[in-house]
Amino acid sequence: MQIPEYWVEATVEGRVNRKRRVVRRYGWSETSEAEAKAMAEQRAAAAWSDLLAGRRVSGREAKRPYGGAGFPIREQILRRIGSIVITRNSYGAHCLNEPDVLFADLDLEPRMPALVERLFDVAAFGGAVAAVYFLFKAKYGGGYGACGLSAAAIVSAIAILIVRAQLHGLASVTAATSRRMLKRVRKVSESLPDSRWAIYESPGGFRVIALHATFDPRHQETVRLLQSLGSDPAYVQMCEMQACFRARLTGKPWRMKVRKLVPRPGVWPIRPERRSAFDQWVTEYEAASARFAACRFLEDLGDGRIHPRCAEVQRLHDQLSRAKTTLPLA
Repeated sequence: MQIPEYWVEATVEGRVNRKRRVVRRYGWSETSEAEAKAMAEQRAAAAWSDLLAGRRVSGREAKRPYGGAGFPIREQILRRIGSIVITRNSYGAHCLNEPDVLFADLDLEPRMPALVERLFDVAAFGGAVAAVYFLFKAKYGGGYGACGLSAAAIVSAIAILIVRAQLHGLASVTAATSRRMLKRVRKVSESLPDSRWAIYESPGGFRVIALHATFDPRHQETVRLLQSLGSDPAYVQMCEMQACFRARLTGKPWRMKVRKLVPRPGVWPIRPERRSAFDQWVTEYEAASARFAACRFLEDLGDGRIHPRCAEVQRLHDQLSRAKTTLPLA
């Protein structure tokens, strides 16, 4: 797990083919600002050399979600507690970053039973095919009747998709999807003897913590376990790439009626001229987040023994996320 304390941006500018160009690159270090600066200058110089050689080079590096290939997580470090790092993410929330206690976030995407979803897919696809067929027929002598049928088929396909979206919004469909997700987690639990799991409700689904053992996020067995639980593919990729697990500890600002983070997006480090606005936003956010929980504890699954390391991390998680309070979720 690599979450550097120090970030420095280096700039190289000049003229290439009579045009002014600027290249900015970040360097990072867990030990010193000087080391981060040296890396930034080296990376900026390398990018400038590529530009002079005629290669395509972006002027500024984009913020990658959870870092990226070869890049560590670039977020403000709020606290270090042993091997745990608490950071502030790009929209302002606190996040727990943990090297070996497995967290899995399961996003709730309301769906009807698979057969019903399949029937909607077939019906919408059939409408689209019919529209193309009648349009083709109209072009080669089918007349206005074929045009009308084509338009009717298009409207039918769109109507089918709209009806499905409306059904997805029904409370009964959401509840049924939740039951299927929990059933999936229970099935995984039952397939692993002596395992133990903590299940939490989140605003957008569920959170699962493995309590019986520690895991290597880069190991393929861990990747397969996260996938079997139904974890988000982007999250699974991040765990493997960054060698850590991750859990949001405070509410999302838009769920708490807090204005969007200033400056937007909240890419760390914040430039000095924008730091005052950022600090003001943080004050507003922290005051609001004290009135919400990020998740709520639901139940334990399995009868395995709880690993001491997992118990320690769970206690910290529950305290910082307010998981065992009655506060509203955000």
